Amino acid sequence: MPSKLIVFCHYYNEAYMLKWWLKHHYQLFDHGVMIDYGSTDTSNKLIRQMAPNWEIRKSRNKVFDIRGCDAEIMDFEREFNCWKMVLNTTEFLCVQNKAAFLSRLNKHGHSMYRTTGISMIDPLRPIYKDPSPSIPLVKQRHHGIVQLESFFRDRFIHKCSNGAYGPGRHTSRNPDQAYLSGAYTLHFRFSPWNKEMIRRKLFIQTRIPQSDKEKGWGKQHFVTRTELEQEYRKMAARTEDLRKRHDIRWIFE
Repeated sequence: MPSKLIVFCHYYNEAYMLKWWLKHHYQLFDHGVMIDYGSTDTSNKLIRQMAPNWEIRKSRNKVFDIRGCDAEIMDFEREFNCWKMVLNTTEFLCVQNKAAFLSRLNKHGHSMYRTTGISMIDPLRPIYKDPSPSIPLVKQRHHGIVQLESFFRDRFIHKCSNGAYGPGRHTSRNPDQAYLSGAYTLHFRFSPWNKEMIRRKLFIQTRIPQSDKEKGWGKQHFVTRTELEQEYRKMAARTEDLRKRHDIRWIFE
């Protein structure tokens, strides 16, 4: 039975989120493969400092072509025989106990599991200050919506040769998949809602090729500042204090 966990993550100039993402996942995963799309900020320096045993690999792709991104990640997955997970820098896997989590992965007998997605969304009322890099982000933000987009924000963990992903890794052709209770992926979609996060969201579309836009892939990224604010306000009207939910309160305590 696989006894190790490995995470894959592709990025371009993600120093802002990596400060929290690396600290959160370095203690959870046994290894990490970080796929650099030519970052010019301090992203690579942060990885070397905060996750010194992890790999930095230069992407063969010049832009965030969804098919190309997924194909490259699946090629990397084939190199490892263990439990594998692919996350973006805005996605944080949360489990209460790593050993118990790994035991459940092996015990239930499936080759692929879904984690429950939680969309993190700051409320309209400004109750938060800008988060500190020295404190875990999950301890500084606690508003969101559980499975806002059904399975769209769930993420997979698997021990297959590769994830057999559909575009954007929101689906898989692997028929042997099931939900794993007690495992959550927090997607910091509109949180922290500040200048850095807004800048990041508006910039992503400049790295996605027109061909993807024409296919309707990654359409959530093609927005103006006004449209982004409208989408945030629509979601923020529904966000809730997740500390009030007994099943997931432990994440934020």
